[in-house]
Amino acid sequence: MNKDVIKQIADLRILVGFLGEKNQQNWWSSSFLTPSAKTYLNPIFPRTLLQAQHRGITAAATLVHDEVIGVGATYHLFRMPESIELELDRLFQATPADHYLAVIKDTQTAREQLQALAGNSQDVKEGPILVGDYRPDDLVNLIQQVSAGYLAAFQNDVRCYPFMREAA
Repeated sequence: MNKDVIKQIADLRILVGFLGEKNQQNWWSSSFLTPSAKTYLNPIFPRTLLQAQHRGITAAATLVHDEVIGVGATYHLFRMPESIELELDRLFQATPADHYLAVIKDTQTAREQLQALAGNSQDVKEGPILVGDYRPDDLVNLIQQVSAGYLAAFQNDVRCYPFMREAA
């Protein structure tokens, strides 16, 4: 798997995870990316703090996404194929805990970073949004569409859940 694509998915997860937390848009009731969570988690996970935060935010967001989209032959930002999940876990384990502090310091900065990943914005839609069939060779395009969907939702205060179908 291309390391740049894995990094892009990791960045998007942190941004959407942060913006979806209860202190931001309140899509899920977690607070894994707040300064107080860092204070609490750091003594328990001193060498793998970011990995622990990533796992927590992924679990919280996955529950919400799966409830809306359903579970089956689909993938979404917080539940990707196992090979990608393993690469993401390795990346977060090897990344310093403070790596994402600058991009999630506040809502505006996180939205600007999300805009950079999204490129062109799209019409805002509420609920589950099919962005296409999951194909590893088209993953960059799919992730950009997913980014644009989240950006439009956060900008317009609606909840959307972009997902991909498992290719037949």
